[in-house]
Amino acid sequence: MNRIVDCVCCLRGCSGVLLQLVGYLLRFCWALLLPRAVVAAQLLAVRSQLAVEVNRSSAPRKRHHKFSPAFRLLWVVLSKLLDGWEDLVHVMKPETVKRWHTRAFRAWWRWKSRAGRKPVPVEIQQLIRRLSRENPLWGAERIRDVLLLMGYEAPGEDTVRKYMVKPRKPRPTTTTWMTFLRNHLDCSWAIDFFTVTSAPRGVHCESPNALVTQ
Repeated sequence: MNRIVDCVCCLRGCSGVLLQLVGYLLRFCWALLLPRAVVAAQLLAVRSQLAVEVNRSSAPRKRHHKFSPAFRLLWVVLSKLLDGWEDLVHVMKPETVKRWHTRAFRAWWRWKSRAGRKPVPVEIQQLIRRLSRENPLWGAERIRDVLLLMGYEAPGEDTVRKYMVKPRKPRPTTTTWMTFLRNHLDCSWAIDFFTVTSAPRGVHCESPNALVTQ
């Protein structure tokens, strides 16, 4: 009976080993089908984490090991370029890598905007003033489109509006009657602009207050 139990345990152990070997073989075959760049990126991800574990084992007094900036930047890049990078994370959590990505994005934009906006060349400033002076009906968006068509690196609409010539007499925000009549002259045939004061039938107008305005 003991021999049977020993044989069963041996077979179970052998089957477990065989399953692991089959799994390793399948991973190896899958790695052969992947591009070299993907395999190199996966190898880099594994080796970087292995180096972190080695540093942790060499300094057992530190409970919480801090990741280096280079390690964080590496995983930020891998998270953007490598598909399935979450399966390769072992020494930290995927949420940690995403938090690193957010911090790196903020730091990059802070570095990019440290010098402020680029100054607008004097030539473009003069051209904006000229276009706005010669075409008073054009807005900032229209002038910017014209600058792009002319081959210039046009600034934003707010910047174009800043350099536009301000008219002395601002245009009315509402349409005048003369403009309305000219625009609708072809579709209007009669308009009554007069007021006629009369009295209804059966009413004797004894006083001016009895008149009714129609």
